[in-house]
Amino acid sequence: MRRLIVFIFTMFFIVGSSAATESSARNTFLVLSYHDIPKDVYLDKYAVDQASFIQQIEYLRTHGYHFISLEEVIKGDIPDKAVLLTFDDAYLSFYEFVYPTLKLYGYPGVLAVVTSWIDNPPPDIKAPLMSWKQLNEIAKSNLVEIASHTQNLHREVLYNPQGNKSWAVVSRVYNPKTETYETEDDYRQRIHDDFLLSRNILRKKLGVDVRAMVWPYGKYNQICTEEAKRVGFEVMFTIENKWAQADNLNVIPRCMVTKNPPIEEFIKDFKQKFSKPIQHRIMQADLDLIYDPDPVQQEKNLDIFIERTFNMKVSAVYLQAFCDEDGDGNVCSVYFPNRVLPMRADLFNRVVHQLSIREIEVYAWMPMLSIVLPNEDENKSLRVKEFRNGEKRLSSSWYQRLSPFSPEARRKLVMLYEDMAINARIAGVVFQDDGYLNDFEDFHPAACEEYRKISGNDNIPYQELSPEQKRRWMRLKTKTLIELSEKLKKAVFRYRPDALFVRTLYALVLMEPESEEWFAQNYADSLKAYDYVMIMAYPKMEKVKHPVRWLKKLVQEAKKYRSGLQKTIFKVQTYDWDKERWINTKTVDKWLRVLVASDSWHVGYYPDNYTENKPDGSIIRMTMSVEDFPFKRR
Repeated sequence: MRRLIVFIFTMFFIVGSSAATESSARNTFLVLSYHDIPKDVYLDKYAVDQASFIQQIEYLRTHGYHFISLEEVIKGDIPDKAVLLTFDDAYLSFYEFVYPTLKLYGYPGVLAVVTSWIDNPPPDIKAPLMSWKQLNEIAKSNLVEIASHTQNLHREVLYNPQGNKSWAVVSRVYNPKTETYETEDDYRQRIHDDFLLSRNILRKKLGVDVRAMVWPYGKYNQICTEEAKRVGFEVMFTIENKWAQADNLNVIPRCMVTKNPPIEEFIKDFKQKFSKPIQHRIMQADLDLIYDPDPVQQEKNLDIFIERTFNMKVSAVYLQAFCDEDGDGNVCSVYFPNRVLPMRADLFNRVVHQLSIREIEVYAWMPMLSIVLPNEDENKSLRVKEFRNGEKRLSSSWYQRLSPFSPEARRKLVMLYEDMAINARIAGVVFQDDGYLNDFEDFHPAACEEYRKISGNDNIPYQELSPEQKRRWMRLKTKTLIELSEKLKKAVFRYRPDALFVRTLYALVLMEPESEEWFAQNYADSLKAYDYVMIMAYPKMEKVKHPVRWLKKLVQEAKKYRSGLQKTIFKVQTYDWDKERWINTKTVDKWLRVLVASDSWHVGYYPDNYTENKPDGSIIRMTMSVEDFPFKRR
């Protein structure tokens, strides 16, 4: 201990004691997440060595940060510049080093225990864990609060027919014998029993009523939260690089300290609140190209696609979750189990898994309205309708969309999105460009009631409305589409609470805001409603004479809006659908470079064809890669 005291005061003079310039709002605090704290770190990327840990504590201490307890968090008694220290898995290094250090400083902490590990540590845990006797000593200290890290959910389970495994706490188990997935009731019972057992064991062994749940891998969903509350947990911790709010104890984000950072890097990350500006490089890909009725060939296709995507080093793939064999965007079947449409193959989950384990984020590219229900009569009754030439009829538009005004259509879409989110570990959702209503639409019976409130009579054509009536109807349609997407987002959030959402808009909506009348799309509204807006910057499709000038203009228009550049993805086309041929990759690369040089933060392209190397990866990779430069060229 004497050596520890000398070391701490040495670190004090190394780090310095100048007043801090960082500040945090009242009732806002930072939660740091640590794992093993050994003397030396070798191959464990989650470990932080003891010298580095002391340096980090000293930096925070000398810069005026207050180390708070879980009790203060629960009471909402949060001082300015507050930090909560948490430690996962109950490593022996906590008892031998961290606990004495906390006692020396008088700083509180939270220790998360996987109850099944104490007597039976899993083989992949290389460092020794604490004993129940040691945990008992710590629990009685009134300095360290014991939290549950579940009983037996800090592991992976089988979750698809192809044999992939994922986080037990949020995944529906797949049974290969019955070829079925765990039902929601069975899943709910499984995690409920685990939470209850963990809490009871900690009460019996340590004599404490545990108040906090620390989610394994930081993963959770709405069902987890509901069951944790039923068992008696008051506070729940996840993993996310942002500061926590004392008014939301259900989701307390923690910033995980990994890779044993030098103090300079820790300070830099800390000042940036552990978040760095992200510049997205997006590949939008068709799952139809990977699917094959022969499972062996399908796996070969997947391997080639994965290799291409990994070598391209894009930040995310916007992956088609539906089948579009005819290329018309009207969705009759999908690639995941669901209650609404036929499943062509249980494939989406598999591809998402293979990409995500390679640290490539995957967003589910989903139709917003254009699904074709199996029952033809039901499908017709729910479709968008138009009023042309004195007749109300099914819309003649390219996309066969369900009406966003119809409660039943909304219910079907919500079910589809919910089932997709259950099935795959997605990072987010991309709403297809079918989320529009032109000026002749929507005269579905469910919409006519709203139309009458504006026009006085639903038999009055839109063209005969007054300018003010037209404006009100246009705004209502725009609002209705956004409200529908909010319901779809809520359905996804139930199972993927950290999902992000991207709304696809036509370029004209950005260039000419008055075009909202023709699409019921509004760029400014979309910036507020979604995490990102994706502009279809398709020079060929828009028949632009001067593509470079036009692309620059798109970026300049986005700059006029607050967060316009930060939240807008400009997606270029790689295929000329009018001429039915691929665009030269050097031309595509030029377009992307023009966008980046014009200050666009995020760029992407569509389509991608791994079977033909279109676009040419050797040409486009330099622009599309997010890998730190210099990178290996292939």
